[in-house]
Amino acid sequence: MKKQISKKAFTLVELLIVVGIIGVLAGLLFPVLGQISGTGAKVKSLNSAKQIASAWMNFTKTGQKVQRVTATDIWGWAEVLAKRADLNTAQLWILDNDPKVQDKLSESNVAMPVVVANKVGDNNWTSNAEFKAFPLSWAVANSTDPNAGASVPLLWTRGLRPNGNWDDEWGVFRKAGGHIAFADGRVEWFSSLKDDNTQQGLLTVFDGTVRTFNIGQAIRGGNQSILSSEE
Repeated sequence: MKKQISKKAFTLVELLIVVGIIGVLAGLLFPVLGQISGTGAKVKSLNSAKQIASAWMNFTKTGQKVQRVTATDIWGWAEVLAKRADLNTAQLWILDNDPKVQDKLSESNVAMPVVVANKVGDNNWTSNAEFKAFPLSWAVANSTDPNAGASVPLLWTRGLRPNGNWDDEWGVFRKAGGHIAFADGRVEWFSSLKDDNTQQGLLTVFDGTVRTFNIGQAIRGGNQSILSSEE
């Protein structure tokens, strides 16, 4: 005669305890995952800024004649580096953590562009309409002199306001901060352009020594020289 094996079922109390433990573990785990994701996005932003700044430096400082990257809009500025500095990767300009980029990708039949511009033959180029349809994650200082100096900003994550803070709507990292690449290729993260203690600016007025938190005052040509895809 076979022995009957009893199967003990979970009681309601035991199930509630298990659910409670899972909830506690999830509460501990989700912030950690969020921090990891945020760190990865910052690293990607940092690397993109370095690559753009490096391509700009290589182009503007090649040869004996001083060259500047000049355009009428930021997409055209990116095209100059694509055509003349071999920087034709669209995702350097379009960061996937950017809320405005995510909004664009949520539209139907929209895909992340691959290139900044399309090369036709050996020397001919055409604009990439898919690239120009996207908000770019960077703002740039148009016509920056390659010999401007280490303190002059070249490009920064989009959404930086004249008060030295990043905008919660247009900021790539919302109002948490952003990266700035300088004319010497250096890239730094700033949560604000104001010193926490003195409230003085962390940048220097262009061609001067006075401190400022307004990035327009820190570049050649002022706010009129800023190219961005902000509306």
